[in-house]
Amino acid sequence: MGSTTAGSPEQEQLEEKLLRLEAKNKALERLNKELLWQYERQKHQTTDLESKNVELKTQHTHLEQQVVELQEQVTLLELLHFGPKSEKLSAEDTRQSRLFNEAEEGAFNQQDDEQIAAAKETVEISAHKRVVRKNAGRKKIDDTLPREVCVYDLAEEQKTCACGTEKVCIGEDVSERAKIIPAKVVVLQERKKKYVCRCCEGTENDEVGVMTAKGPVHLIPRSIADESLLAWSISEKFEYGLPFYRQAKRLDYLGIPLPRATLSTLTIRVAAACKPVYDQLKEHILSGPLIHADETHVQVLKEPGRKAQSQSWMWVYVGGPLETQTQRPCVFFEYSPSRSHEVPYQFLKTYRGWLMTDDYEAYGTAVRKIHTERLGNETGTIDRVLCWAHARRKFRQAWEVTKSPEADAVLKMIKELFALEKLRPDYSLKGFGKQRKNRGEDILDRLWTRLRTLAGETPPTLALGRAVSYTLDNWSLLKRYLEDPILPPSNNVAENCIRPFVVGRKAWLFADTPGGAQASATLYSFVESAKANGLAPYDYLYYIMREIPSCREPADYARLLPHVLTPEKIKISTEV
Repeated sequence: MGSTTAGSPEQEQLEEKLLRLEAKNKALERLNKELLWQYERQKHQTTDLESKNVELKTQHTHLEQQVVELQEQVTLLELLHFGPKSEKLSAEDTRQSRLFNEAEEGAFNQQDDEQIAAAKETVEISAHKRVVRKNAGRKKIDDTLPREVCVYDLAEEQKTCACGTEKVCIGEDVSERAKIIPAKVVVLQERKKKYVCRCCEGTENDEVGVMTAKGPVHLIPRSIADESLLAWSISEKFEYGLPFYRQAKRLDYLGIPLPRATLSTLTIRVAAACKPVYDQLKEHILSGPLIHADETHVQVLKEPGRKAQSQSWMWVYVGGPLETQTQRPCVFFEYSPSRSHEVPYQFLKTYRGWLMTDDYEAYGTAVRKIHTERLGNETGTIDRVLCWAHARRKFRQAWEVTKSPEADAVLKMIKELFALEKLRPDYSLKGFGKQRKNRGEDILDRLWTRLRTLAGETPPTLALGRAVSYTLDNWSLLKRYLEDPILPPSNNVAENCIRPFVVGRKAWLFADTPGGAQASATLYSFVESAKANGLAPYDYLYYIMREIPSCREPADYARLLPHVLTPEKIKISTEV
């Protein structure tokens, strides 16, 4: 093998080749660094994109949930505005619920008194069975109403048969129609005779002077409105929602000059005159073992220190002592510009017993304040219990919006709780309480388990999630109704009493002054208490207006409370 000498052409070629290789190596190193830098950059970009993708997915999920929530809100608003107000499920709703293959019956379906009275029975007709309804068909007109008998007979020539024989009457076809006679107005002119002794007139013996016969004492002295007219006006507004300006038009047609302002003033004066009976209503309610409470807003235009658009409040309390295992309740409306806990606190501070409400915290604050004040010096507590109808309503709304099988299942369990109330007529109060508690606790255990499961699966911002959260948050107060057989599962008693006020408010819209609002509270108390005790409000109002002027002691006013009266006692004749 030959050797390469220094400076030889081979040496130079090798050195030149080496230089090219070194240059190429440096270029490759630079390229490698650049590729590494691009790789790292791409890697960071990929990480950023992945992070951004996760963020976008989270935003997408959040936006999808927002869309669902907004769709639920729109559907719920449409139902509230355009849908039926009843919480009953229709036949179509029941069929829809069966699509979810639930084993129980259709969702909760309250039956009204007429539906219960029209219970079905099966009768056998020859070779088949037919389902008929009891008490079906047109209802009979009240037998106590006067009858005008109109007899229609054949003409004399029609009573003779073609063969010449006189036809015999074998009976009558009897039908009845109701006839309305418009209101009859009579002016009661009271003439009080005046007497004087002509012999003693102007002498020292003229001590007596003119003597005038005494007439009846009226609730509103020197008014042209008789108690019957006042009772009619109050009944028209507070029972039927007819505003005073419409009443004034009707009275004007009848020739009675009573403008709206005068009717309003008279109503306030009547309420003031009836205040002792109103106070007795409050004492009657506080003496019972159970009070239902609720509140609704009312607008008062001339509330001192407040704008006309401000919201004021009408509070309602329903209760009374137990009589023969049942409660004959009275109703007490109270006006207040505030919705704070001070209002129920002032009403309840001497009360001991059960208080059923919705979950409005003002009631809880009032109860805690009363208990704090009673520590160490008084016994007795106020035990608060919440209304299952409010919880049911939230699940009903969730079902209406989503047709969720989970909401439907919860509704069926709540229906089972309400169905237990049908046992009440079959037992004594104590026996019913034992039966209801034994069966109700099992239902509540199953309901609690299902709600806890739903709480972990349902977003709390959706309608179903809100219903679940409401029920679980208030569970300890909701289940307390099983502790005492006098407690119903719902606060419907108070809601039914406050509903006529809400309906009437749509007609008369607002109260002008606080005095007018309190007068409304007083008169609504009388109207709803009369209805709760089976009395006609007009008859009851007319009765107490005639009796109040002769009352002197609290016991006299207590005898005018509706629960101690009967329809026969207060019934008045339509004849003047």
